[in-house]
Amino acid sequence: MSAHNMSWVQYPSLVSVDVEAVIAAQSVLSRLTQVYLALFLPLGLVTGAFNLATLLRGHPQLGSLGMFLLDLTVTNMLVALLSLTVIPRPDYLTTTNLSCGVLAFCANLCYFNAQYLQGTMVWVFLLSSSPSWLPIVSKGALRPALALVAILGCALCSSLGTVALLGTSGELHKTTRCQLDPLNTWPEYEVLKFSLGFGLTLLLDLTFGFLFCGIRTWRGADLQRGTALASPAVLAIVLTVFACRLFYNAMLLHRASLKLHEVLGSPQDELLMDAAELVLFGESCATSLETLLLHQPCRHALLRVPQSLSQSCRGRPADPHSSTGSASIEAVSRG
Repeated sequence: MSAHNMSWVQYPSLVSVDVEAVIAAQSVLSRLTQVYLALFLPLGLVTGAFNLATLLRGHPQLGSLGMFLLDLTVTNMLVALLSLTVIPRPDYLTTTNLSCGVLAFCANLCYFNAQYLQGTMVWVFLLSSSPSWLPIVSKGALRPALALVAILGCALCSSLGTVALLGTSGELHKTTRCQLDPLNTWPEYEVLKFSLGFGLTLLLDLTFGFLFCGIRTWRGADLQRGTALASPAVLAIVLTVFACRLFYNAMLLHRASLKLHEVLGSPQDELLMDAAELVLFGESCATSLETLLLHQPCRHALLRVPQSLSQSCRGRPADPHSSTGSASIEAVSRG
């Protein structure tokens, strides 16, 4: 099909005759990449590892929210590792179409899993944060586990659907320049990724949101009282994911529009798409940090770190009964 012949698609920085625009765009992209690799990536990996250790240590008392955040933490750490592919920027990773397809599949699996997690958290912990509903959702560990398995299954199916539109099945061993959303995919790839990810989740969230507000208003319930029961970590994560993915999906659809009009675009278009990819990677770091600072078990574990370090430096283990014992001795001496 001639409409699916994407051999003409190339990066504007490689074919543009406007050398000054190319140099300016690559300079900005290089600085953005350096900031991400020097600041956001290490921060995301450290906070993710700390959250993972804290949540696993307290797994008997995780609860439904803890299980969702554990899944999100693992996904964020995988995204951080996949983001190492930006190291060659402003150039691109050179590999075969097969290896690039595997990278795209893994990246899309993490993308859809995090997107569906965010949508489910909106429904479970924000829109349905009334005392009469929470026991139905969070009773026992089986139901959250089944929900997470269903989310992973949906993410897997969505990833397979998008990877099927890469358009490189006949040239698997051909060398290509690769990024996690390959440039030479069919336009349907970007459209399907937007539709199954950001678009579908946003549509469902808005639908359930309007239904929730309508039902509570009809019953005469207080909307603020219901929303106040939600975790601040969930609210912060939902807003961060929405803001980052709004920009990313806008650039994804813009790239699809250029392909449909058979236009290569400018170096500025390439810069915006690469910056949107960095923003998407930065989202995983931001949500890991929000989990650390706003989720109560992780925050308490962080606050105990200085005390544990000081006791380690003194060469004696922490004694949880030391303050109680000293208070008892003082009381006896006063008596």
